[in-house]
Amino acid sequence: MSISKIVSLNIGKKTKYASNIFQCEVLRTRRKTLTLYIKRQKVLVRCPLRATDAEVTEFVQSNSDWIRDRLKEERILEKEMLIIEENRKIFYRARELTISFKEGRKQRILVNGDKLIIQGHKLNSTSAKIQIEDYLIDKASEYIVPRAKGLARYLGVENKIKEIKLRKTKSKWGHCTSKGIIQYNWLIMLAPYSIIDYMITHEICHLIHMDHSRNYWNLVESICPDHKNYVSWLKKHEHRFWFD
Repeated sequence: MSISKIVSLNIGKKTKYASNIFQCEVLRTRRKTLTLYIKRQKVLVRCPLRATDAEVTEFVQSNSDWIRDRLKEERILEKEMLIIEENRKIFYRARELTISFKEGRKQRILVNGDKLIIQGHKLNSTSAKIQIEDYLIDKASEYIVPRAKGLARYLGVENKIKEIKLRKTKSKWGHCTSKGIIQYNWLIMLAPYSIIDYMITHEICHLIHMDHSRNYWNLVESICPDHKNYVSWLKKHEHRFWFD
């Protein structure tokens, strides 16, 4: 059983410089402790069913500095999020490029210097976004699928692959089921090839170890020795690849 409701928690005082009022979503569940989560400028408090509003407010107040810091960090990250519009920035292959529209009957995408050029007829932000999506899906089909199958063949588990899917998801870069269905987020094609290869390795290794045990990570490391650096890089920059 869980009860979710939105409550306003007044923290500190309003000043002419800032407001310390946080809008929190309180989720009551069968748990013993209070926990804070922050995502997309929202504060979520998970608390026991019997926790009072006063207890929740006190808990949030005691963590107000942490909340403000996290909200500030998220606002900075939001400014770097990808928007497919002319003259906007796009983080492509670890380079910050400027999106440029070019009129032309033939649709194509190319990098020229510090520009990512989207060529098409009567382009606008909507048609350019569709063109970028099609481009990344095609690149993922050309690169991810054959390399994933090749690695599975090398590891002797190609017969375990039932299907490789390419989808745009909001929270995961990849997924592997016990039935051998592997899914990759085609947005990863914006990342450097070393990061893409790590993601391919990560999911294919799950065909052998369906967990994140030491044996699993040892296998990943045998194929991708710098995987820890790639994980750190992706955590730092992944917000720059998402777009609606």
